[in-house]
Amino acid sequence: MSAIRPDPQQWRDLLLREIVLPSLVDQVPTEQARGRELAAAVRSPEAMPAVPIAAMDGFAVRRTDLVAPGRTTLPVSAELPARPGEIPALAAGTAARIMTGAAVPRGADAVIEVEASDADPFGPVPAAVTFTLVELPPSQRHVRVPGEEVAREELLAAAGDRVGPGLVGLARALGMATLPVHRRHRVRVVVTGDELTDEAEAPGSVRESNGAMLAAALRADGAEALPPLHSGDDHAGLRDTLARAAADSDLVLTTGGIGHGAFDVVKTLLGESGSGSSCFAHLALRPGGPQGWGRLDGGVPVVHLPGTPVGALVGYHLFVRPLLAGADSAVRTVLLGDVSADTGRRRPGAVHAMAGHLRLREDGREVVDLLPGRRLAPYGRADAIVLCGAPGTEGGWARVVRL
Repeated sequence: MSAIRPDPQQWRDLLLREIVLPSLVDQVPTEQARGRELAAAVRSPEAMPAVPIAAMDGFAVRRTDLVAPGRTTLPVSAELPARPGEIPALAAGTAARIMTGAAVPRGADAVIEVEASDADPFGPVPAAVTFTLVELPPSQRHVRVPGEEVAREELLAAAGDRVGPGLVGLARALGMATLPVHRRHRVRVVVTGDELTDEAEAPGSVRESNGAMLAAALRADGAEALPPLHSGDDHAGLRDTLARAAADSDLVLTTGGIGHGAFDVVKTLLGESGSGSSCFAHLALRPGGPQGWGRLDGGVPVVHLPGTPVGALVGYHLFVRPLLAGADSAVRTVLLGDVSADTGRRRPGAVHAMAGHLRLREDGREVVDLLPGRRLAPYGRADAIVLCGAPGTEGGWARVVRL
């Protein structure tokens, strides 16, 4: 094995080049699209409003029937509440009492607000109404004209945009029952190790946690996390388990079995001494140095993560999350805050991943504090991975990945 250990960024770039997950489109009910990423641009199927709509409680009138300045009395020929139904044309020389949101009758070209009339806003429809005007209202006064809010074929959202509540409401208002979103990537986690059990009862047994942890991370990143599978430390069992995992997945993750020991079954089955379908490396990264990737049955990509929970967590966020459409995988630079948890015991030339907590200073600048604790324990309250020793971390700055 070469003594040169790949840089984590090099490994990340390699996986991004080699693993491209399928981009398929789902038409999902509009109400269920919240938070999903659009797979295509969304354009309005119709104008909104489709017909002229009153923007004020008042009276629909013909401007040619009004006197200004002065008083105009008109008989009231109709009452138009905001409800479905045919709207008769406005007879010349009359007014129609109209409510906000109701369709404006043909022939009317303005709505006079009820406050500018002698009518009781809450009383029954009057037989006649009188307006006292200083000047004629402009054409379409208090009328929402067709397409004023949204024109037909207007771009509502672009491909790649995240569906928010506003787009859900707008789409429903336009009668759009579904929205085109990227199908969630189906990812299966395969955990390996004879020692892993649901309950650590026997000596040497360990409660399995990687499956639940990585499934939670996948769901948080918008993937469909299929139920995790478990395989022991034998080639035949692992081969069968991986075949099951590949049968219905876009991506498979394994944890464990990629070190340098005699029972590192993933490496011996799939590496150079086995099928050769996966390649493995030990990165300049602590924890999470052992990593691998390859192809399973049908060409399904597989990413191999370490078996230690903290190594699996770090590896997931650095190398798996960037593969998932729409996931926030950016590595950002922020100010480094409290470093009292840093023991300083680091391997030269390696990136050390540490648990961190992000906060805003009084001046509004974002800062990350290192959290005390060993292995997975500090990640119970962390919201960031701090990459100590990564390029760009000099002079009080830190490179971080949000959890």
